[in-house]
Amino acid sequence: MENQRTFLFIALLAISAVLYQKWIDFNKPQQSDSNATLETTTTANAPVPEIAAAVENPDAVPSTPVVSPVPAAPPTKSEQQSKGQTVTVKTDLVIATINTKGGVIERMELLEEPVSIDKPDQGFPLLKNTLAESFVVQDGLLVGGQQAPNHLNTQFQSQRSVFELGQQDSIQVPLTWVSERGVQVTKIFTFSRDSYLVDIDYQIKNGSNGNWDAYLYAQFSRTEPQSSGAAFGQLPSYTGGAIYTEADKYQKIDFDDMRDENLALSTDNGWVAMLQHYFVAAWIPRNGPAKQFYTSVGNGPSGSVHRIGYKTLVPVQIAAGQNGSLGARVYLGSKEQSRLKRIAKEDGIEGLALTVDYGFLTFIADPLFSILSLIHGVVGNWGWAIILLTFLIKLVFYPLSAASYKSMAGMKKLQPRIQTLKERYKDDKQKFQMEMMALYKKEKINPAGGCLPILIQIPVFIALYWALLESVEMRQAPFALWLQDLSAPDPYFVLPVLMGLSMWAQQKLNPAPMDDIQKKVMTIMPIALTFLFLTFPQGLVLYWVVNNVLSMAQQWFINKQHAT
Repeated sequence: MENQRTFLFIALLAISAVLYQKWIDFNKPQQSDSNATLETTTTANAPVPEIAAAVENPDAVPSTPVVSPVPAAPPTKSEQQSKGQTVTVKTDLVIATINTKGGVIERMELLEEPVSIDKPDQGFPLLKNTLAESFVVQDGLLVGGQQAPNHLNTQFQSQRSVFELGQQDSIQVPLTWVSERGVQVTKIFTFSRDSYLVDIDYQIKNGSNGNWDAYLYAQFSRTEPQSSGAAFGQLPSYTGGAIYTEADKYQKIDFDDMRDENLALSTDNGWVAMLQHYFVAAWIPRNGPAKQFYTSVGNGPSGSVHRIGYKTLVPVQIAAGQNGSLGARVYLGSKEQSRLKRIAKEDGIEGLALTVDYGFLTFIADPLFSILSLIHGVVGNWGWAIILLTFLIKLVFYPLSAASYKSMAGMKKLQPRIQTLKERYKDDKQKFQMEMMALYKKEKINPAGGCLPILIQIPVFIALYWALLESVEMRQAPFALWLQDLSAPDPYFVLPVLMGLSMWAQQKLNPAPMDDIQKKVMTIMPIALTFLFLTFPQGLVLYWVVNNVLSMAQQWFINKQHAT
């Protein structure tokens, strides 16, 4: 019975973990539901404290900027009243909105990722700027002793309000600014076909009488999004910051971490990002001069405003009458794994694929998804790809599963004799255990023989769970009939019910537990897990249904062989 106890323990542990997570979600404070538009110059868009101080007093800019723990000051009334015009950029993948006040990208709509199935013409808004939630892209220059364009109070000029990619491979959106001393800065956004990468370059013409030593900063400014919690039975996906360096690799920095302590990490490589389920925004500095990754937290109309970004520690020096440039790249799009890996291969930007977070089982989940993608490339349907992958997994684990089922079949065959022993020694449990073990030894049956194969397969099942849950490729991916979104729950609960029935049928093929409590728990288990799976994504439930059916077929075949 040890294998059943093991299964029971694992199932109860999983349910307990889910219930605990739901309790945490239930007790989380909720944010405001207001959807009123937020002006682009409110505190949600305020810079890092040191950058704010530098904007107000350019002479205070140090030669090597550092993060200050002092809270950011709110913008003045005049700053809030001063608005820029919006510039709209349309490509084959996105519709971006840039505000000329600060050159801030304040909205990014992803056309290939509809906000919902019933709204196919409305792209998912990765960036937004509302009172309920603000998530914007900010960057600028700092120059000691002189004015420089920044995201807070610089008014850029644009000759057009709409830019469309059309048939071109790329399109540039120039914004211009001229200082009182004759320094002209052209901030150029470059959008490319079939790409979520945006290049941001500052072209500088120093028409002043003195040198211009410019530092670059770039950051994401975001309020913590209101969370409705993960669906019952699902672990919540991660929303928050992340950084990557060659030395320390991939690290998460969640909103609590930002509130607890400001980050100040010097490096000459890597990237900084804001993540959420299926999507990522990442600043990708150009390698070379030293830079500092930082975080900062300030106050906004809807709560704390969290910022994560970087700034250069070595200035670009432009002599009087000379020209210079500096800039960065930002990725604003989905966590489409083929796209992220292609960026790493073609542009040498390592680590972006890690934003598809499979947790500690990445080394298993990543190959599983690669195989799933290869199958999808052949069959063209993610649902059928999941079914075929399940077949492959069962095939690979067939020897282990066969050993487990043979052990179960042997134990089931001995059930009548074990029941007789139980009745004979009902008043002497120690004697019953001794006689039962002697019977197992005589019949050459190891009661724990089914445990190891099951335990070995558990990491694979968990890894596949995360692979299906985290992959944006499953988002709104249709399978067949009413199953039109493999990332969403079954609207008619057919798959969860089939999963429960298949689990109940599989139990009938196993030897019945001798203990009465185990019998009751095992009876309730299919019902409990059916309710648990009601809000699981269709792709996950499809996998479990197919896996259970294949397991039943295999177990029935082995039981039949063992009975002869």
